[in-house]
Amino acid sequence: MLAALLVISSCKKNFLDRQPLGRFIDTDIPAGSFDGRIFATYSLLRHNGFNGRDYTSIHSFRSDEAEKGSSIVDGSEWADMYDDFGYIKTNGSIQTYWTEHYALIIAANAIISDIDSLQATDAPTLINKAEAKFLRAFSYFDMVRSFGQVPKIDFKITDAAQVNKPKAAVNEIFALIDADLQEAAAMLPPTWNAQYIGRTTKGAAMTLQAKAYLWRKNWSAALSAAKGVIALNRYSLVSSYVSQFRDEGENGPESIFEIQAVRTISITNLGIEYANQQGVRGAGSWDLGWGWNTPTDLLVNEFEAGDPRKGATILFSGQTDPLYGETVPPFPTVPRLYWNKKVYTNPADRVSKNSRFGQWMNHRIFRYADVLLMAAEAANELGGAQNTTDALAWLELVRKRARGSSTTILPAVTTTDQAALRTAIRHERYVELGMEEQRFYDIVRWEIDVAVLQAAGKTRYQIKHRLLPIPQVEIDKSGGVLIQNPDY
Repeated sequence: MLAALLVISSCKKNFLDRQPLGRFIDTDIPAGSFDGRIFATYSLLRHNGFNGRDYTSIHSFRSDEAEKGSSIVDGSEWADMYDDFGYIKTNGSIQTYWTEHYALIIAANAIISDIDSLQATDAPTLINKAEAKFLRAFSYFDMVRSFGQVPKIDFKITDAAQVNKPKAAVNEIFALIDADLQEAAAMLPPTWNAQYIGRTTKGAAMTLQAKAYLWRKNWSAALSAAKGVIALNRYSLVSSYVSQFRDEGENGPESIFEIQAVRTISITNLGIEYANQQGVRGAGSWDLGWGWNTPTDLLVNEFEAGDPRKGATILFSGQTDPLYGETVPPFPTVPRLYWNKKVYTNPADRVSKNSRFGQWMNHRIFRYADVLLMAAEAANELGGAQNTTDALAWLELVRKRARGSSTTILPAVTTTDQAALRTAIRHERYVELGMEEQRFYDIVRWEIDVAVLQAAGKTRYQIKHRLLPIPQVEIDKSGGVLIQNPDY
């Protein structure tokens, strides 16, 4: 009835009162509270640019721990693009990644602007603003790592032409990220009631702060942010490493931020493609997905002898996996020797949800072990007796959880030599965070990417491949305002 009345009343308006076509106006804002609008903005995280092949191609294939996967002929152009660094500036996946990240930024901008225009001072509304600032920073952090200089859009869009801006300097984008996260960390709650699980928190903002500072080698600020997360006493390492990647382990004590996904027989439109895109590519009951983004021999061989994380990270073809007692078909019945076990679904869930494709599995973005290792890295780089002691203690927390009750594996690291401890921390990040889309950006920020990737057989890789080309469609639409990245 209300909708009908609105339509009827709008029809009484004089034609001259209509807003010009091609512009976005305040009346385009969805009705409802800012809670409703921020929830709609979170929903943008379910798009493929944050979970699907566009995301894993950019965040994972480019590393030495993963490759395109599936059969050689399936998506061979994607392997050439991202495994072998034959970037094509007209490629649709780069365009999708760009478009969907800016969609999140623009939605966050609108919320921030509208709240500012109201001069709101109530806590719930300011928390909504903090959530929007976190999401904007989260998206810009992806963009600046993947493209370098990008247009700085930090205002509400009322006309599509407003987004036609030149690239901003990297330090200008990071200044926006820093400011957004400072405000978000100050305002966001440390936790939410059960009905709001999945909303971002103070810990998530501080974790992203640590990552942003680590990227720029601002060791002091990175250490401060990571220690701030630790001091919240909100997070802990779960006793079973493998359990946190199962359906029942979602949003657990180690989780800091996850992209939420829901699928039941009655709800089919709230899932994501993260697990589907990486599931075993087989036939019948083993048709679990596309089979893309698979581990490499290098990752498999990086684990120390007896490390339980190997069996929690790698699903081996031709073996009976102890988790659910299923026997994976052998190679070449399935086209790869290894699969990402962190997205391996429970066969009982496949039945209850009437799907083999794992659309209900959350995408883990930040977890506490990453924070401990960031703190250890920053402390070691700063140096000094206390920092070294702290770095060893944080590193040991991660290794102790991994070894469990065993006394014969994963011995404690005791070296106080900075270079040796640096190597140990980097190794720990490799195995602890295996197949979690951290490795490529780690080797880039460590400036060992050329040596590592060329040694891994990715011989076309050069420094220019740290950055993707700006999508050519965006260059063309800008009419010369937006300039392509160097060497493309």
